Amino acid sequence: MKTKIIIPLITIALLLAACGRNEQPAGKTASRSKAATAALLKQADINPDDVLYGNRRGEKITIRWDADFSDCKGIRILRNSEPTPANRKTVMNLPANSAEYVDTVPNARVFWYWIAVDIDGKKTRHIGPLRINADSSKMGKYTSASKDIMFVAQRTESSVVVAWDLPKGKYKEVVIRRRDKPDLPYGNNQRKKMIVHSTSERSGDMVDQLPDPLVDYWYWIDATKEDGSVVSKGPTKAKFDDPNKPKEVKPKEVKPKESQPKKSKPKAKPKKGKTKGKPKSKPKK
Repeated sequence: MKTKIIIPLITIALLLAACGRNEQPAGKTASRSKAATAALLKQADINPDDVLYGNRRGEKITIRWDADFSDCKGIRILRNSEPTPANRKTVMNLPANSAEYVDTVPNARVFWYWIAVDIDGKKTRHIGPLRINADSSKMGKYTSASKDIMFVAQRTESSVVVAWDLPKGKYKEVVIRRRDKPDLPYGNNQRKKMIVHSTSERSGDMVDQLPDPLVDYWYWIDATKEDGSVVSKGPTKAKFDDPNKPKEVKPKEVKPKESQPKKSKPKAKPKKGKTKGKPKSKPKK
């Protein structure tokens, strides 16, 4: 009887060992204590493999963390298509006592994740990146939330009119940011300087007065719903619209006249008393 019990236990242990750190079975991990978490956040370097776990099923990716952050202010989930912090986007804002998040991704490629722990409202610690492998089965139903966002920026010499229309729902905050380069990351310190508009309206428009009219500008929109999820779009370049430039008038296309066959003139009727041709010869006497 003992042998029959030991063999299945060994098999289960081997199966669990085969699972990578980043591909754990579904379910919450056992969270370390608050004291251990406080010590963790004080470390100079935090190994993400000691804290973060991931699991993918098609377009659904589950991120879990082995730490109790309930004494902190909150947690942000960040995602990127590259393993670098540049251009990573916030996809969810969670309460501090959360232990996992299920994200819906727009394609089957590889993704990297971070969690940003707001410790006291002033200091934030980023843990990551965590790599989530590509969906080799390609069975997921992938849709991009940004396709449902209308976001345009039209500029004159000194200002830009920004207009937006978001998917239906209630929003806690809609933030519009500006930058003079489209490809540089923006951190917490820079973000405050680049916010040009903040509202909770799902759709609207605003006028942004430019600090330098000789420079090109790009805009981003980040909208946080009441459930904490974030939808984003950008960068969108502000297209220049010169009001003094005359509008180009396209010449009207002149259709060539269809060649019509020439009408033949009717033959003139001969006048009475006159005959055509040679006169008839007189009979000989």
